[in-house]
Amino acid sequence: MKVGYTEFSYGYAFTENLIRSLPTGPVGAPVFPNLIQEAKLGFDVKINQPAAPLFFQFKLPERMKKGTAFEVSNGSCPGLTTPFYRIGLMRSDLSKQHSHLIELEKRFPNCVFYAAPCLADIHAFNRSYGNGRVFTDSAFFSPGEIGPLPDNKQHTIAYRSDLGHAFFCSEPQEMHRWTFDEISKRIEELLKQKQFSDARLAARNAREQVLDLASSEWRRQSASLADRIRVRVRAALPTLAPDTGREDTLTNLLVAREIARVDLGLELLLAQPG
Repeated sequence: MKVGYTEFSYGYAFTENLIRSLPTGPVGAPVFPNLIQEAKLGFDVKINQPAAPLFFQFKLPERMKKGTAFEVSNGSCPGLTTPFYRIGLMRSDLSKQHSHLIELEKRFPNCVFYAAPCLADIHAFNRSYGNGRVFTDSAFFSPGEIGPLPDNKQHTIAYRSDLGHAFFCSEPQEMHRWTFDEISKRIEELLKQKQFSDARLAARNAREQVLDLASSEWRRQSASLADRIRVRVRAALPTLAPDTGREDTLTNLLVAREIARVDLGLELLLAQPG
């Protein structure tokens, strides 16, 4: 059964709710919604603060209501009952998306996730969006925990909002279902590590790591993309107090974000202490 809203709507609502959310814990995660809206930066990047990138691959589920669904019909997924949600992973013969996510997660542990809603229909989605909760009303899954896909067949993840685990199928294997609170706690620990000691270093690292996974076409275009973005960053920054470090950080993050979004299909966020 279709949930009644689109993957694009979910991704937008997720990031927009996260941008507007008040910090409720030690970690906040502002988002770059586009390169620079109306030549104006949406928020201030604190250059001297720790910073860690988060990468999300949005997935829209189907809501499975019938007991004939293979995940529940043979009892191979303990604790899973109808209705539940099912998302499909990109087949490995059609795309390297999953393998790219695994490689990215090796470089940024606990920072790369599949994100999928726990919202049954358009009415639940609208309520969650109105309450600013879409990102908390979501389930998250680690590509590294799933591991390499065993073949070129379709593979799925089955989950419920009230279960702390999920199942990677077609041969069901139990796996952890992350919550956003759990991700925030892990990020708090990551921010203490040397590689995330300041935003400038983290931004440069994020750009290099994303570029390593990008297609040859995007690698060729990256320098010219950076030049165009830097011009717009300079135009948006205060002219009375030039800050090369801040300019470099924003340019590197926006280059990484654009390549991740367009070439790899990922949303890049920057987490910093709140």
